[in-house]
Amino acid sequence: MNFENKGWSRIDISPFALNSVETEIKRLGIAVKDFAVGSLVQRFNAYIQAPEYAGDYQLYGGTLRHCFLEKALEHFISYELANPGATKVGIDIGSCQSVVPAIVRRLFGARIYEQDLEYPAGVHGDRIGSSADAIPLPDRSVDFMTLHCTFEHFEHRADTGFVRECARLLKPGGQTVILPLYLNANYCNITGETNPAIRQGIGFDAGASFHCVIPEWHNRFGRHYSPAALLERVIEPAQKAGLNAVLYRIKNYELVHSELWIRWILVLEQPQILR
Repeated sequence: MNFENKGWSRIDISPFALNSVETEIKRLGIAVKDFAVGSLVQRFNAYIQAPEYAGDYQLYGGTLRHCFLEKALEHFISYELANPGATKVGIDIGSCQSVVPAIVRRLFGARIYEQDLEYPAGVHGDRIGSSADAIPLPDRSVDFMTLHCTFEHFEHRADTGFVRECARLLKPGGQTVILPLYLNANYCNITGETNPAIRQGIGFDAGASFHCVIPEWHNRFGRHYSPAALLERVIEPAQKAGLNAVLYRIKNYELVHSELWIRWILVLEQPQILR
């Protein structure tokens, strides 16, 4: 497997590139909806005063202000789409170190599990140690799931497996919100691992067009879908499992900060009437 060392040159989130991706997505039969941030800015600015964001979390995603705003906006939008409430049960996927569960419990009164591969295996109170494609909860037991900068790290076919797990776990009308969805013209795998021996143990996609080493990224694995890869690995498996897949393109993100990187959201919906 050939690994390039070209930085972020394979990734383009310029308006021209995004328009080209949207055109290709629609050509493949995938509908795209706009998610406009503008009308939410006032409520978002009030939301980020939440006590969970005080202190060290301001620097969790990086030292620059837009890094914090990106993470907080991801959280805020996921609540808008997942609609948590006091009678609902959710899972925050890849939740280790996240403030989302605490915020959801305080603001919405929902029960929310914290799932992460790093936690001890099994269900321990509201913590679940498992792979995201094999979550030890009963069928139809979850109203919503949220993934914030998580889905792109699923190695091998865990992304496809997770989609099937959503179909098993979600109650009728339940939703899984994945954001950001990393969608670009190129199907890329990215790693921050510079040691070739360690890279051999990472679950890269043989079908990716490019495999990139970006040392300053400091993550083991990341996946950027092309439209065709998204269709094959995610959308078609979702549809075959009975889920509706709704793809959103973010608009007006610059009203929060011009340097944000969120551009796409994917929502997997369990129909109210199961097939």
